[in-house]
Amino acid sequence: MKLEDVVTVKIGRNLSRGNEKNNLNVVAYSYEDLIKDLDGSFLDSKANEYSGYSNHENGYLSHAGEVVFSFVSSRAGIVSDFTQGKIINQNFAKLIIEHDELDSSYLCYALNESYSMKKQMAISMQGSTVPKLTPSILKELEIKLPTLEKQQTIGRAYFFLRKQQALAKKQAKLEEQLYLEILRKLDH
Repeated sequence: MKLEDVVTVKIGRNLSRGNEKNNLNVVAYSYEDLIKDLDGSFLDSKANEYSGYSNHENGYLSHAGEVVFSFVSSRAGIVSDFTQGKIINQNFAKLIIEHDELDSSYLCYALNESYSMKKQMAISMQGSTVPKLTPSILKELEIKLPTLEKQQTIGRAYFFLRKQQALAKKQAKLEEQLYLEILRKLDH
């Protein structure tokens, strides 16, 4: 089934246009925010699932539990408590799940790691000077939906793995700092 059959793609706001006065206090959701959200911080969020879609003026704001997709990096993540409240700009889209049989964490896994999805993306972007996924290409991607239970298992395991990787990276950085500090003290 096509992604557009189960997901509505809401493209972010063009922050370079419009009334500049409104943009003074705007903090845009960034690639760094997406990477933080992929570190599994969503697992620690109070809101493990976003329960509704805001259609009014702050429909461009990120809410904990929403799935966001970067057109530049072709990566998806789930907004955590730490990155919510930021404006989704035109380099991102909210992927609003319209199907009861699709788990948000599985959707991220499928877009980020599924061989089938990566292959479809690569073929769609062939010949592009700047390989960048477009909203229309994204909507046309074919997604396979295992049972909801299986999706939830895969999705939870994926984000648990991402969190473990982030913690291991953080631990290695702290160990490096500790050893370098000890070496500096020994050198004096």
